[in-house]
Amino acid sequence: MGRLHYGILGAGNIFFGWGNGSGHLPGCPWVIEEGRLAAICDINRDNLNKAASATRRLYLDKAAQHRAAGREDLAQLLENDCNSLKLYSSLEEMLQSEKLDFTVIITPCEHHAEAIRKILAAGCHILCEKPLVRTWLEAQALADCVSNSDCIFLYGENLIYADPFHDVRKLIAKGEIGELDTVRIPFSISKPGNYNYANGRVGALLDNGIHAITLAWHIIGFDYVPQTVKALHPDGIATRIGKRLIDGEAQEFTVEDYANFAVLFVHPQTGHWVSAILEASWSFGDMTAFKATGNKGEISIKDGKIMVEDAYGNSHPRNISHGGFLNSEPPPGYGGHPQQLLNMIRLVRKNAVPLCDIRKAAESLAIAQSAYLSEARGKTAVTLDEFKQYAGKFSHTDELLEELLSKGINKGGLRA
Repeated sequence: MGRLHYGILGAGNIFFGWGNGSGHLPGCPWVIEEGRLAAICDINRDNLNKAASATRRLYLDKAAQHRAAGREDLAQLLENDCNSLKLYSSLEEMLQSEKLDFTVIITPCEHHAEAIRKILAAGCHILCEKPLVRTWLEAQALADCVSNSDCIFLYGENLIYADPFHDVRKLIAKGEIGELDTVRIPFSISKPGNYNYANGRVGALLDNGIHAITLAWHIIGFDYVPQTVKALHPDGIATRIGKRLIDGEAQEFTVEDYANFAVLFVHPQTGHWVSAILEASWSFGDMTAFKATGNKGEISIKDGKIMVEDAYGNSHPRNISHGGFLNSEPPPGYGGHPQQLLNMIRLVRKNAVPLCDIRKAAESLAIAQSAYLSEARGKTAVTLDEFKQYAGKFSHTDELLEELLSKGINKGGLRA
């Protein structure tokens, strides 16, 4: 099998990234020897043209760098791929016209379900950006569709591939801090990456919080089972800044901009449990930095190093490991997107089972939406089974979503 061919659906902000090599596009030239970006699709023609221009600039810049380093083979691949890149404004047309091995979905999540069904019907494998969809109900239906297909589905939680957290997971697994009991993960910024998230009924919990949930689960171990969720005092799941300056106009904010909640994970064989204390915010954060605590010490990340502190207060810094072979380029950026893309290529090549699949994506949504239900019930603990019984009473995903948003958000924040 030669290089795999893939297409990208969605050419919005996350396609370009946040600078310093983050985002989806920077990973494409990094995997050039194993994967070819054959096509980009977006219904917005302006976005599509900007994406094509950005791809051309990046590919030609990288080609010049490789040529200067004596890698004419890579320079030629980049130039050829750049010149043969196709643009589509219709997903159906892209799937019919291109022989794609897989498609990367990075559209807004309210459009994921329709796209996933169409791509599965075409017999194409899928890498899908988080969150999977907007409710657990919809996620369950999609999980059944994937199970009934022969397609590989990789859920795009990029942070599990990022160097600091990948190394933290290994240190915990080797018993560096004894038996793990708590993981604390804040994922907080001052505003949404895109205010259109709110129009799609996606708040900080489904945007930032879903990152924290799946990352915590990975660090604890996917063999653990999420059991109970509780919104935490004082704010829980809240809209703390009721009005925001959006496009020069003060507008009412209709979704949560803050979430602070706990998740209890239990190992089904040993009965051992680990608590994840998570924060997701579009209104700055209150929680202390990342920390994993065990009965022999704790792990934190500081100044580009992993700090391991033992029970006596002694710190043992660990360098974050990076690939060091001279014949290979280190991955661009800090967010794990390039490594995730490479993982997808190799999963398809080997017909392997993803570490983070659609069932984990669905369960991560169940955790997030259990936090809404906990808030609605006065911040009492809610088991995932209780949430699923509650969700099962709704006949349509939009009904469940609006019920959670109307009752599961603390409106006690600033109103102006």
